[in-house]
Amino acid sequence: MSVSSEWLLVAGILAFYVQDSARLAYFDDVVVSGGRTWRVAVEAATEMRGRFLWIPSPLLPVRTTLHASWLAPVDGAVADTADDLRAFARQLWPVRAGCVVAGLIVLLAVPYLLLTGAPPTWLLGGLLAWLAVTLAMLAWLAVRSPQLGLTRRRLATLAAECLLCPPYAVNLYRKLCDQRGFHGDPVAFAADNLPPLQRQRLLDAIERRIALFAQSSDEQKLLRLQQAHVRIRGTLDAAITPET
Repeated sequence: MSVSSEWLLVAGILAFYVQDSARLAYFDDVVVSGGRTWRVAVEAATEMRGRFLWIPSPLLPVRTTLHASWLAPVDGAVADTADDLRAFARQLWPVRAGCVVAGLIVLLAVPYLLLTGAPPTWLLGGLLAWLAVTLAMLAWLAVRSPQLGLTRRRLATLAAECLLCPPYAVNLYRKLCDQRGFHGDPVAFAADNLPPLQRQRLLDAIERRIALFAQSSDEQKLLRLQQAHVRIRGTLDAAITPET
């Protein structure tokens, strides 16, 4: 049975969206995500040549999701709090709203029009609506690029990605989260904001990741892993013990 070109186009749209969402994380990657409540977890599980594949939920393109390292040295002068992350999300609310609208157009309306054989003028209208939303988001970013720490080169890259491939525009907030990253120690953030069960799960996940690389012949790497393990266990155990 042959597959119609419309179905192939819809599959391509969804595939580009998921592909752009996916991340190849390093072994020490931890994800800080949430909004009203927060989650800190080792999300990537599928190993691919020393990196770990992670695909965030396709249904949550405007969820604040920041990557950090549990192994990297901690800079005590700069440390994100839950209020800092909420302020970042509030600051970018126009982009978040635009991503939702772009998602409704590109991932729902356009596939529906393709599969139902809608008139070409309707498809053109959908694409023009996506273009208007995308240009509005990019214009807002251009005006506020100094406050957001966006260079002209980075802004041009984001614009090219979003304008050349419509599904990529839905991930614009995710791209800005990647640009910002998490400042400070994600383990200490977890100790302050997660309930005991989630802290224990985070500790178990990090210990499994450490065990995975504990057979390395690099003595410096092993020393760093041991030091990180002691620091992480001490931080999370101190947070878990008083409440158990």
